[in-house]
Amino acid sequence: MDVLNFVSNSWTPAQAGRTTPFFDPSTGLRLGELADSSTGDVDAAVAAAVEAGRTWRETPLAERVALMYRAADIVDRRAEEFTGLLAADTGCAVRMSAALQVAGTAMLFREWPKLAPYLERPAAAPIDASVFLGQWEVHREPLGVIAALTPFNVPMYVVGQKAIPALLAGNTVVVKPSPLAPVGARLFAEVMAEAGLPAGALNIVNGGVTPSQHLVAHPDVAGISFTGSTETGSKVMATAAASLKRLQLELGGKSPAVILEDADFELALPGAVFGSVLHAGQICVATSRLIVPRSRYDEACDRLAALVGALRVGPATDPDTDVGPVVSAASAKRVHDMIARAQDQGAKIAGRARTLGELPEGGYYVVPTVLRDVTSDMEIAQEETFGPVITVLAADSVDHAVEIANSTRYGLAASVWGSDLVAARAIGARIESGTVWINEYGMASVPDSPMQGWKASGIGAQYGTAALDDLTRTKSFYTALDPDPARRPYGLLGAQWTRN
Repeated sequence: MDVLNFVSNSWTPAQAGRTTPFFDPSTGLRLGELADSSTGDVDAAVAAAVEAGRTWRETPLAERVALMYRAADIVDRRAEEFTGLLAADTGCAVRMSAALQVAGTAMLFREWPKLAPYLERPAAAPIDASVFLGQWEVHREPLGVIAALTPFNVPMYVVGQKAIPALLAGNTVVVKPSPLAPVGARLFAEVMAEAGLPAGALNIVNGGVTPSQHLVAHPDVAGISFTGSTETGSKVMATAAASLKRLQLELGGKSPAVILEDADFELALPGAVFGSVLHAGQICVATSRLIVPRSRYDEACDRLAALVGALRVGPATDPDTDVGPVVSAASAKRVHDMIARAQDQGAKIAGRARTLGELPEGGYYVVPTVLRDVTSDMEIAQEETFGPVITVLAADSVDHAVEIANSTRYGLAASVWGSDLVAARAIGARIESGTVWINEYGMASVPDSPMQGWKASGIGAQYGTAALDDLTRTKSFYTALDPDPARRPYGLLGAQWTRN
């Protein structure tokens, strides 16, 4: 499947005619050719978004909401087709692709409209009659053109995570997807066009670093929504600072799972394994650090080894696969190298998953691995792995567990597992993280949770009214209701202010 740019509801090649190949992570075979965009392609997409914004921002909110519901129905109707295409494109196992990428995107289309009233009605303060008779209102208006830079892991979902609220709020969008997995953005554009989105309201430019940098710096882009590494996010922030663009940055994570002494291992350990190896660990909120009381450490390692050992690694499109490949050969090498360095520093392999027969020779596979005897000063306990690796750290006390949990530069998500909910919640309150789950992993709510990153894990919100605040600008209205000049500020200051 070749992937072109999408500008004003038309699929167009890059202006210079350049393309680059993209590959199936399960086999290493070429999937198609991707348009390799130049700065001129970015300029054309932004111009289309600016022009479309003149009318899209005036489209009644009820019509925008109805479009989102139509889009959800289209995703449902094409779910089987989308699942296969996304599994091949991203390496996400087909069963997980169906739930996470396809059903998840349909969910976004249905959940974001629940917040439409927040955009529709001005926030009005009570009429003030104490001195001056008048009323304040706060109105929310779209920023303009939003640049959405999206990652490879769950591309259609993350494009939806950024584009749906932006469009709902009256903005227009230019998406720059990861060149490693470009199909999801194409599918999202197909859905929006079929649902009736006006030409130019959503545009896609493909390629590598050049279009990304130009889009971030573009003078007609008002806001940037980026998901990716902390290092790249810092560069995006520095470039955006020159023109004071609004930012949403969802960056790296090193999410801890704190297992308490009274935790039910039948509940906690499968949750931790799921959180660690979901989509081969290529999830920003992956549970990459499991913190266990030293008194239960050996038991936990043995049970984790058994759980991981039951998982099956194979091609993403095989329905028997639990864990597919990582996205690229470079990613596979990086994760394998991190495991090797951890062993050099004293970590030991406690268990590994099994494979579904002989894996395709050209695929990018990392077998899910449990590492024990890991300490907080090791690289693998500090830096984002983005691979299917479970590191198990021992804590000597609850305070020590919290110290370990907070010992990295990240603060994206965390979980606490224990039978005493009061105690578990108290510990969750001490963890430096934008999201904390108690006896659960991975729950998200568009209306109810902003999902903000702390520390080096980001800026701004991904969901909730906080995300809509990031995508709009506020206008303060004051309406004076008392016609008497003497009751105005200048009247109260004395007659000289009103003397002819």
